[in-house]
Amino acid sequence: MNAPAPRSRLARHLLMAAGVALFAVGFVGIFLPVLPTTVFWIGAVVCFSKSCPELEARILAHPRYGRPIRDFREHGVICRAGKRAALASMLVSALITVALVESDGVRVLVASILLAVAAYVASRPEQVLVLDADPR
Repeated sequence: MNAPAPRSRLARHLLMAAGVALFAVGFVGIFLPVLPTTVFWIGAVVCFSKSCPELEARILAHPRYGRPIRDFREHGVICRAGKRAALASMLVSALITVALVESDGVRVLVASILLAVAAYVASRPEQVLVLDADPR
């Protein structure tokens, strides 16, 4: 599942910097309810998986956020509460964009991106399906 680590030193450093930035934004989300944590930490885990496996492991072992990140990464699962929060924040973002942005082109672009992401989030399963190996 993990992609091979980048060969170049510059690529590893850039991924590490991106991972740190994503982690920091997610950390701020712990204290600001309008900013999600898990989605940014998923991005950080992707970056760290290719640049610093120790940091990847620490995030995946986090007592509160580790399990949702592992569930998404391994099974594409987003829990119902996570879906609600994500969809609500996308709706708020769309409303803010409509209220504050004057350009119709930008409004349409933002709305299109948010709609596509909302469709993806809504399509994700809400729990890990465990298939019984013994059909008896």
